[in-house]
Amino acid sequence: MTGIPKPLPPVLEQSLRRELVTGERLLWSAQPIGKRLKSGFGIWLFAIPWTAFALFWESLALLPWAASTHTPDAFAYSFGIVMPLFGLPFILIGFWMLWKPVREMRLAGSTVFGLTDRRLIRVEEGRKRSVSTVLLDQIGPMDRNEAKDGVGNLRIQTHSSVDSEGDRRTERFEILGVPDVARLERLILENRRARAEAAR
Repeated sequence: MTGIPKPLPPVLEQSLRRELVTGERLLWSAQPIGKRLKSGFGIWLFAIPWTAFALFWESLALLPWAASTHTPDAFAYSFGIVMPLFGLPFILIGFWMLWKPVREMRLAGSTVFGLTDRRLIRVEEGRKRSVSTVLLDQIGPMDRNEAKDGVGNLRIQTHSSVDSEGDRRTERFEILGVPDVARLERLILENRRARAEAAR
């Protein structure tokens, strides 16, 4: 079954254990399943028309240059430079939105999550090594969704604040596409309770 956690690749296992401090115990670890991160492709419903319109705009902006048979005057020359440059950022944003879910699926192969008796850890191995941690004491409300085989997502609220305009901003630590996600949530709750009881 897909929902049963598989042993970590030795490289990721070693990478995760490098993060443990003296006396810290690893309680749970898993690697996200890349093909189960397809929900990220929902952004394509917006990204495809966005990119198509941006490319259409750019082609219209460049058309006078292609169709012109005479040397443009100063105004036309300036307009012919400014308008294509104006469209470039929108094209780049469109390509970024199209690439984002593909990147997340590829990154899953070099990502590992771990839960210790003190914190949650995410390690991403690549050209640069990226490590994110959240202490158990920082964990707030959690949202879990999962498939029938137990593979799912756990979104954990870690911080909430109000910006200068009065809008509430919420920061989350996301664990996406991991097997047996319900067990992870249960372990977090059990360890938070144990730490609270020990602090009394």
